[in-house]
Amino acid sequence: MIDFDTLTALAAREGIERIGVGVVVRDAAGRILMIRRSPHDVLPGLWEYPGAVLEDGESVPVCAARELAEETGLTRWPLEYARHLDFTSQYGNRVRQFVFTTVVPDGTLIRLSRDHDGHQWTSPGTLPPTSDGQREVVEWLSHRLAVPGWRPVGTYLTTIARPTTYASLLITDPQGRILGMRSTIAPDVWNFPGGNVEHGHTPWSTALIEAREELGLDLAAENPEVTARRRLVAVIHEQAGSEYPVPVCSYVFDGGVLTPEQQARIRLDQSEHTEWRFETAHNWHSLMGPDRYQRLLQVLRAHRSGQTLYFERPSPEDDFEGIMVLVTDPAGRLLMHHRDDKPGIAWPGYWTPIGGWREADETPEETAAREVHEESGLTVTRMRPVPGPQHDLVHPLTRVLHALWDGPETDLQLGDEGLAVRMVPLGEVPLLKVPPYMQHYLPLLATGQSPGSTA
Repeated sequence: MIDFDTLTALAAREGIERIGVGVVVRDAAGRILMIRRSPHDVLPGLWEYPGAVLEDGESVPVCAARELAEETGLTRWPLEYARHLDFTSQYGNRVRQFVFTTVVPDGTLIRLSRDHDGHQWTSPGTLPPTSDGQREVVEWLSHRLAVPGWRPVGTYLTTIARPTTYASLLITDPQGRILGMRSTIAPDVWNFPGGNVEHGHTPWSTALIEAREELGLDLAAENPEVTARRRLVAVIHEQAGSEYPVPVCSYVFDGGVLTPEQQARIRLDQSEHTEWRFETAHNWHSLMGPDRYQRLLQVLRAHRSGQTLYFERPSPEDDFEGIMVLVTDPAGRLLMHHRDDKPGIAWPGYWTPIGGWREADETPEETAAREVHEESGLTVTRMRPVPGPQHDLVHPLTRVLHALWDGPETDLQLGDEGLAVRMVPLGEVPLLKVPPYMQHYLPLLATGQSPGSTA
């Protein structure tokens, strides 16, 4: 649907003083209907296609249909928007005329209003005396119609996918936890502040408006340094599905960090959301369905990378958001990482293989190599996927890889995360505090059937 309210507002910003409509009527033979102004009317004797100036409170399509009916007696014919024409009226006003077109059968009866005293069907190349602007419109339309497959823009728009546009904000607290709000209508759904983009608004303006309505905070005033940058974090295109039957193009912007004082002033719109909270990505896993959690992980990846990322949903089959790496050495030892013992992370205080989140557009192997080096100082080679099935406690969006390391022991160094790293003989791994999923992977290593082997 064409948003003529926005188009008329744009015309006003461009200095247009009046809005008009025009209708180019064609018959099956391609001739154009021209009507002649009566002697008592303004510009008597001038030939023109039907049209007039918009009345107060009237929409552009309604005005076009009304004028066509009043001036020619033609009613209920489908009108296709074609283009606009700018001109200066006889009174010196700048006018923008929105031009429509329609086709009627040869010989269709024409009933003129008293403002017109004659009509004729004429070929586009032999128009009677008319204004230069109307002649330009008719010639332009006739030229376009001669191009095979061309359609007026109003019709063309009905043949292409027109997704709903959605805008939201990624907001965190000083600890890096992510803000979510519980939906009033669907209490098991948690949302970012955001909403659908309405006529006349942009994704960015919508995000700020929705935050003000849903949180009671004017983020443009609360976080001016952040909002001034208008940082676009991610664009997500979602195909039509059972939940929402049309495509959705979502824009996610950086909403900055809310201090405890700002959080204390959050006032939810209870008609939309009943609760808000900040949680880590790990904790949101238990509160969100798989699709929404995947979207959260994708957005967080874009936020970490510092570059705008584009995603599609459903995602490609090879999509992933995290890795776990089983690193072994020639002595048959497994690299284990003693995790920090703090809430909000997976397996706090446990010994686990190296793991981490994907960055930007990394491949699984690139993510694995980076995480192993950051957390242990090791450079790994000969990396291969571990064949399935994957253990239930390992998230479906996590890739499990096996890597070999044969460097000097002095390379092993603890990175910025965790309490310790060490190479552990396979027989001693179960003696540590390890996640249950290790019982799935250790036998493959212990029997020499290395997940990375070619056997």
